[in-house]
Amino acid sequence: MIVRPLERRDVPACLEIYNYYIENTSYSFEEEPLSEEAFAERLARICRDYACVVAEEDRRVVGYAYLDRYAERSAYRYTADLSIYVRHDLLSRGVGTALLKAAEAAARRLGLRQMVSIVTSENENSRRFHLRHGFTCAGELREVGYKFGRWHGTVFLQKTI
Repeated sequence: MIVRPLERRDVPACLEIYNYYIENTSYSFEEEPLSEEAFAERLARICRDYACVVAEEDRRVVGYAYLDRYAERSAYRYTADLSIYVRHDLLSRGVGTALLKAAEAAARRLGLRQMVSIVTSENENSRRFHLRHGFTCAGELREVGYKFGRWHGTVFLQKTI
């Protein structure tokens, strides 16, 4: 597996991964699939100031991760929001771990101090993954998102770099 910086040519594969989670899970609170144009614009904005990486196996993108702005106020500038998405049919094969290591290295290069992942409460696999990799649970918000006819909460997971 190769982990490398995201390139424009990776956008369709990353979008396919993300749209699966939008359409089939509550792991993303977005409710409508994104267009390639909208997704490309989002990733371009993120990559300009932070970091975006992809994991590739046999020349196929199997996951991606990015660090993004945690919050608007300038005092938050040393904290980033971490997102990791792996093809749903390739979970538990080390892709997420490889992406996390690359994201952590990027966070260090960027001079960040904290990474925060906001995970939906029912995504137990993601919660366990983060805890296994040194994140701590920093809090939970109950019933803050409504998707698929049900209320969902979020868990804030935090790691000091």
